[in-house]
Amino acid sequence: MLASGEHIVGNVLIDPTAVIGPNCKLGPDVSVGPGCVIEAGVRLTKCTVLRGAKVKEHACVAGSLVGWHSVIGRWARLDNCCVLGEDVQMADELYVNGGIVLPHKEIKASILTPQIIM
Repeated sequence: MLASGEHIVGNVLIDPTAVIGPNCKLGPDVSVGPGCVIEAGVRLTKCTVLRGAKVKEHACVAGSLVGWHSVIGRWARLDNCCVLGEDVQMADELYVNGGIVLPHKEIKASILTPQIIM
């Protein structure tokens, strides 16, 4: 069943065990998996957030895939078909443009051009 509410735009699926903070805007075309935590002020659009992932305050995820148990830092931005593997840790205030990040990595600097992080 699709989610509804003032913070939902278009088609959005949210697992009942996910926690959505205040002042978020989700959609269109968003899926949030079980056990996810979406903190206050987050913007999600055209993306999938997999089981156990955490998106911290005021981050923006657009057109991307956030892997299992990954963490997106505060005020960070994922854009342009980013794919994060399992357990990727992204620091605060970073920008990732089309990056593909393999599992169990830590992102400490912005990725301005599409590339694979091994």
